[in-house]
Amino acid sequence: MNPTFDPAQLPLRDIHLPDAIGWWPPAAGWWLLGAVLIAAALGMGVRLYSQRRHRAARRSLDALLVALRNGEDPLACAQQASIVLRRFAMSVSPARDEVAGMTGKPWTEYLDRKAPRLALGHTAAAKLLDLPYVPPAEVTLEQATEFCRLCTAWVRAQPGRA
Repeated sequence: MNPTFDPAQLPLRDIHLPDAIGWWPPAAGWWLLGAVLIAAALGMGVRLYSQRRHRAARRSLDALLVALRNGEDPLACAQQASIVLRRFAMSVSPARDEVAGMTGKPWTEYLDRKAPRLALGHTAAAKLLDLPYVPPAEVTLEQATEFCRLCTAWVRAQPGRA
């Protein structure tokens, strides 16, 4: 070894730590989580959009049930429920013009066809056909309430996407 050699004279650096890990770019797992969250949000948006007609019809029919409980005219509520049911049926049917023109037996057959598990039957079909058109004195609160519940059940029995 050289006695005149001074190790402090060497151009060496002291031990140094690496820089702190940055937050960008994220690891692959974070990218995957972000993609899953975006897909879930889009899926929920599509589902909510496809259910908008159902929500509107149920809201209208629920409002009619509340109106009946608050003493509104049973005939007016039954007529409004019939209108809501027909509008909903037209909005979810691919053959809107055909549904719009249905009356009588074809109308009740259409309703039965679209909700087979509900099985409306002859009594319910008669209510759907006759109740909105009978004289006001003949419509009771119970009949109008049952009619609105029947319409609500039919709307609930429909699939989410038409």
